[in-house]
Amino acid sequence: MKKCIALLMSVMLAIGSGSSVFAQESAPSAHTKNETLDVAKMYRVSHELIMDVNSGQAVLDGRNLSLDKPIMKNGRVFVPLRTLRAIEAVDLLMLDASTQQVQVIMNSELKPPFEQLFFRVGSDKVYMEDGSALPGATIAKPFIAKGVTYIPIQALTYLGISPATAKQKVTLKWSNKVIELLQPKWETDKDSTTFTMLYQKDMNTPSVATALSGGGWVGGDDHAKVLKKDILLDGRHYNRIEFTLPLRPGPNALKITAVSGGEKSLSVMRKVSNESTSPIRLSDEGKKYIAFDQSASGYVRIPQGGSIDIAGRVVAGNEKLGALSFTVQQYVDEQAVESNPYKDIKEGKLPIQDQGFTGSVKLQHKGYYLVTLYSADNVPAFDRGAWAEIVVEVY
Repeated sequence: MKKCIALLMSVMLAIGSGSSVFAQESAPSAHTKNETLDVAKMYRVSHELIMDVNSGQAVLDGRNLSLDKPIMKNGRVFVPLRTLRAIEAVDLLMLDASTQQVQVIMNSELKPPFEQLFFRVGSDKVYMEDGSALPGATIAKPFIAKGVTYIPIQALTYLGISPATAKQKVTLKWSNKVIELLQPKWETDKDSTTFTMLYQKDMNTPSVATALSGGGWVGGDDHAKVLKKDILLDGRHYNRIEFTLPLRPGPNALKITAVSGGEKSLSVMRKVSNESTSPIRLSDEGKKYIAFDQSASGYVRIPQGGSIDIAGRVVAGNEKLGALSFTVQQYVDEQAVESNPYKDIKEGKLPIQDQGFTGSVKLQHKGYYLVTLYSADNVPAFDRGAWAEIVVEVY
């Protein structure tokens, strides 16, 4: 349930709602010049393969290749599926001999309409992973000749490759969309970080997302600005865009995303020398219902096997507030590459007594943990979700 709430929050925030963003502990700190850096470069690498139907000669990006030549059949041009592997356009080709079905998983950098499709010998349909036929797709039937599987070039459009024929030559065009990380990790002692990246000017503008405690991501380009346009570099024209994002104490997983370029992960470590300078982060919704003493810290360091106490009070006017719930999650840096970095450890309830709540969490292993307090069940739907966060470092 917590994960569903967090994912819903991320969708709302992505379209500009912003109502559940945790309030920053203070105004964004000034940044020195050496804190602003190009962390990534997003660009397109175009490819062209020309094959002669008669001679079989193949030229990839100006280089001669030895490939199986295309075949003309019933007025249609077919190419061997293994040609796609030879030109590194696919990550996997797998033939199921019993069903005469070929699984095709494309190189993710192509950003094709479908990264995975299935072709069946003798069938004019294209199939998806669940076994259903791709709606509206009818192709010339694939076949096998001398142990090689051929598909019609028209089917390549579903895989992100543009085919064309002229004067007995077949031309295939595609491009790899690359996000090259120049600085995947860095540290700061500020409560926010500012960085820049370059993106090819004719590609979609990138955005940066931050990991939510419940499993989702939240982000956009609301706090982004293009600093410079038409920067000529490596034969391409780039724009430089700047992002400024608030940081939790400890490690922060960020994700660069773009419709045309995929996604890549960044990691920013916020160093905190004085725990008292990091108050508990409260969401706008949480501020309506609960409060903490000014001395309560949003960043706590404890030894292995130690405990942290969670204590707060109910804001006046909310005397009927029900029990709060909480989760404890460990930050796993390696997990951030493929998914949300927070791994569930435990969860519990904080009953309301005498207009306050108290609880204790014991942690056995070294690392960084995120303790999240969630809303009571008896509040309006628009006020539900994550209300407060505490970061714990176990040393």
